[in-house]
Amino acid sequence: MRESHNEQIERWAQFVKENPGEWQRHHTKFINAIFQQHKEVMERILKEKGGKEKIRKMYRITNWKAHPSLR
Repeated sequence: MRESHNEQIERWAQFVKENPGEWQRHHTKFINAIFQQHKEVMERILKEKGGKEKIRKMYRITNWKAHPSLR
């Protein structure tokens, strides 16, 4: 069974307390993975037919001229 959100937070807080010199490396790795996944998803969408338009709609971009990658 999956842990509840609060249990995950408590486990992370305990890890931070017990590993003051190590937790930042884990956190940075996690955040970088999120950015990498986002980049990969955006690249896949841009390869699709109408991909730029899909991204514009998804992010509600009305001034798309301000976003050179979506021109």
